[in-house]
Order: sequence, then C-alpha cells, then structure tokens
Amino acid sequence: MDYAMQKLLCGPMQLRDNPAGTLACLSVRFALEFNTGVSARDVSYEQVERHMRLCIAAPSGLEDMITIAGSEPLLAEAAYHIMRDTRRHAVCHLADHSDLSCIDRGRRGELVAALLIMQTYDAARVISDTRWISVANFMEALLPTPNYETLLQSGPTSWPIGDGIRKYDGTFKAIFKDYGMWFNHVIKIERKEMISIDHLWKFVTRGAMILCATNHDGIDIVLPVYRISQNLGPDSVTAIVIQVKNEPELIDPSLFDVMDHVVKSAIFSTHNVDSISDSDFESVATEIPEPEMVHPKPVIRLVFALASPEPAIIFRERPEVKLHSDGLTTFDIWLAGLSCDTFEQIQDEADLQSYETLLERSLVPHDGFKLKGRPTMGKKVRKAKGSSRRRMAPLALPRDSHHGIHLQRVVN
Repeated sequence: MDYAMQKLLCGPMQLRDNPAGTLACLSVRFALEFNTGVSARDVSYEQVERHMRLCIAAPSGLEDMITIAGSEPLLAEAAYHIMRDTRRHAVCHLADHSDLSCIDRGRRGELVAALLIMQTYDAARVISDTRWISVANFMEALLPTPNYETLLQSGPTSWPIGDGIRKYDGTFKAIFKDYGMWFNHVIKIERKEMISIDHLWKFVTRGAMILCATNHDGIDIVLPVYRISQNLGPDSVTAIVIQVKNEPELIDPSLFDVMDHVVKSAIFSTHNVDSISDSDFESVATEIPEPEMVHPKPVIRLVFALASPEPAIIFRERPEVKLHSDGLTTFDIWLAGLSCDTFEQIQDEADLQSYETLLERSLVPHDGFKLKGRPTMGKKVRKAKGSSRRRMAPLALPRDSHHGIHLQRVVN
C-alpha cells in the first residue's frame, strides 16, 4: 500500500502542496475525464507521466493522446487512505482545485452525486470498521438518523404477486439484513448493455460503483449489492439504482416508473456482452446454475433532486391497486436538496459550499464567465471583464449582464 501511495503521488505519501497528486487521487477514485484544450491536455499528460493515468492510444507524432483513469482497486484504496489523512473530503479538494476548469464535470450532476455517494460509503466504512459494508450501514450514513430509523421499519413500496406471494410483511431491516456492498472507485460504462445480471457481479469483484453512459435513460448511477450468504455471481447480486436531477423540480413519482425497465434488465435479464469478439481474449462459455427461488430480489431506487430549493426526504407510499405479477420488490426514496436535512454527510459548511459550487458549474459547459484574470488585475477591472464576457452570451443565464442589452432598450 505504501508503494501504491508513492506511485500515485510520485513522491512522499502525504498531500502537501501537491495539486497534481491531489488530482491523481481524485482521478483514480472518480474516473475523471479532461476537457479538450491545450491546458487540459497538458494536465492529462502530466498525470500520465507522473501519476499513473493510462494512455490507451497515441497517434504518430504524439500530437494528441487518449487517456483514461484506469480501474485500479489498489490505487483507489491508496487514494482513499491519502485523502482520509488530509481530514478534508474529496468534494472540497475538487471544488478548490486549480485545474477544475480542465475537468469534465458532466451535465447531469452525476459527478456531484458520485462524490456524495463515495463520501457516504467512506463514512459507512468507519461505522462498520471493515472495507465492505452492509446495505444498512450505507443507508445509515446516507440519511439523517430519524429518516434512517423510519426506513428500517418500512415495508417495500411495491412487490410482485404470484408464485404464492400475496403480501409482503418484511421490513427494510429484515429484507436487506443479508446484503452487502463494496466499492472504492467509479467505472464509467460506455454501453447500457453492461447493466445486466451477467455483469453486475463483476463490478463487485473490482470494487467499483457504476456511472452510466451519458445517454442512458432512466438511471445515472448503479451501486451493485450482493447477498453475503451466497457465492458471488449473477444470482446473488441486486442493486441500488439512482437517477440524478440537477434542476429544480417538483416531486415526480413517474421518475421511479421510468426505472422499471432498467431495473428488470439489470436484475432479471442477460445481454451476453461476453460473446462480442475481442482480439485479445477468447470468450469461454460457462454454465450458470438455475437461481434458487427464495424471494424476489429487492431493489432500492433513489432520486437525487440535488438542485431542489427545499430539502425533503420522501418515502414513496405503497400503491393501493397497482401490483404487477411481473413487478419488483422496491424501496423508492426521493431525496431533494443539498442539505444536512437530506444527506447525513453534508454537515460541514465547507462541504455544502463545495457541493453547491460543483453543481452550479455542472450546468455550464465552460468556465469562461468564471475566469479571474491576472493576479495584478484590480477588482473593478475584473468585474468589468466578467460583465463584458456575459454580454457576449445574451439570455444564456439569468445574471443581469446577460440581459443588459434588452434592459437598456426597455429604458430607452
């Protein structure tokens, strides 16, 4: 582990005046991608040269390179220990980083959600005092205590009818008492077919949470969950699925229904992506035993309405009539607002400010309006330059500078 920490930081094992080392820790845990542009390119090149980022392709002449943050559980664990010792959470490191403008923050709020989920998982590790955690540990670290206690005694939002199941008397505590989780970094998938029963268990072996492809409908993040009393495999894995909203919205229960087809695909169907030919590997057919029918796999469905102006935690009520014979055993929870009243881990004012900063900056594709200019530039000049830039993008944002020309015409 010490060696991994040294390689990741390219030097001493502490983060002291080492922005590149900080970025390396963030990259390996959150699969950060870099924007196009000379400055971002230079940053990514330094990460490849000194901080274990991977170059997967380079054209003749090395004018450009394609780089990625590899899925390396050992390096991610090293990054966890390095950043834990700073006594600052990852969100603060990223929001304050000098190279934030070089990083693709996503447009759905997914990076903010990933940071929040990882902070929750890290806190749950402390609760359980083990690297893997129970689902109950995770939800305890995610929700404020009164809401968590309510969840423990809650029944599922929905469950299937059929095969002798007419009612479901179990509580969250009883249903998930045998389920665990393990991840310390993010893998961003490129194809939605990877969300299937064939592959979810593989993400557990790598210790990874799943960031869905940009155009994936219905869900944005998947946290694989496994039954600890069974051998790890397709039959023992279910999931926590999360949809992230980064715009103010009223509560919309239909968002949970949109997840239905994705969840059924993830838990009950196969896609056989392994059959796709690859020049480096041969696909080996394995016989998967028939699953033991104990009870329907339970699924937790969460909506993170991060930009909601009002904090709220809402447990979706059980439907009175609509019970599908091919339905799901689900717990549906709506979490609104970046607030300590919604998320247990947002107790520190610095954390809250950092999450809000990143959420705001995820809504725009560039940082042109945030540039500070030269250090010697006076405050008045800096403000004037910012206003000039905003006037070049009329009506793009609600700030007055974007509306100046129209306000002037109204006055005239």
